[in-house]
Amino acid sequence: MDTTDIRLRVLETDVAALRAQSQESKVINAGILDVLKDLRTVTTELWTEMTGFRTEMTGFRTEMTGFRTEMTGFRTEMTGFRTELDELRTGQDSLRAEMAGLRTEVNELRTGQDELRAEMRTGHAELREEISVVKRSAGNLELSMKRVEGDVAELKAGHIELRHLVADLVK
Repeated sequence: MDTTDIRLRVLETDVAALRAQSQESKVINAGILDVLKDLRTVTTELWTEMTGFRTEMTGFRTEMTGFRTEMTGFRTEMTGFRTELDELRTGQDSLRAEMAGLRTEVNELRTGQDELRAEMRTGHAELREEISVVKRSAGNLELSMKRVEGDVAELKAGHIELRHLVADLVK
């Protein structure tokens, strides 16, 4: 064999190896293209999910802003309730003072009534008239005092109800 034949055989062997490598490259390239397609699909899905998450986050932020606004409103209402509660306490204290004054007056009227009864026993007709007037006044005062006590009871009930409302709001 001469060198030309050897060279031809070497070249044919090299060409066959190159063809085999070319075939492997085509298979590898097809595999790479498939992987790239899969990556594009996954990337697209990830972008879609991320867009969804961004939308949800915007919704959550909007809800949080709403909750913050509601909390500010609740705080304002609580301040109003505290003010009303303070006013009710002040009103209750003045009603108590008024009741104490009325009780003192009733006691004084009862004392006066007792004195008038003693004078009545001595037989004075004028004193009998005055006693009946004093009795009516005492009755009216007692009615007024009962009304005031009823008002105080209503005020206490309202105060308790307001406490419950405030407690419910604080929860």
